[in-house]
Amino acid sequence: MIRRSMFWGLTLVLIIALAALILRGRRMEKQQAGRLVEIVQKSQPTPTRALAPPDIEIVRATMRLEKGAGGKARDLTAHHEIEIRNNGSVPYGEIQLRFTYLGGSGKPLAYRTHTLEEGITPGAILKMTGIVFGDLPDAAANSRASVDYADLKSDPSPKR
Repeated sequence: MIRRSMFWGLTLVLIIALAALILRGRRMEKQQAGRLVEIVQKSQPTPTRALAPPDIEIVRATMRLEKGAGGKARDLTAHHEIEIRNNGSVPYGEIQLRFTYLGGSGKPLAYRTHTLEEGITPGAILKMTGIVFGDLPDAAANSRASVDYADLKSDPSPKR
């Protein structure tokens, strides 16, 4: 009989303790829910970068080499003129060009990059002069220009 009384007494104590914990947990959830404030801010979209975009075509790329007065092994200076056409339907922003300098046998000797800050609209041609790189190997005979990447510009005018 004493065992049965102790069993029911302990069971009652456990049920009361469990009920108290559940009620206390619900009260704490309500307090925390009242304190939480969600702040939503609108941020500016970041540009999407297209690697080697097929829309941008290099129409003309010319290079003029100048030999430096010093006797160093790397004293060539290259002056580039380049025309780029956007054959796509989206405007591009920052464009990075890669110039590969080739030896007489066509083997790549050096690489240089140049970033164009101005953008290009669809169908437009961008002419750049005054791109100069120094400290090129003496064996450089030719160059090849390519587009490494270009950032897609968002259209500023809303479409209706």
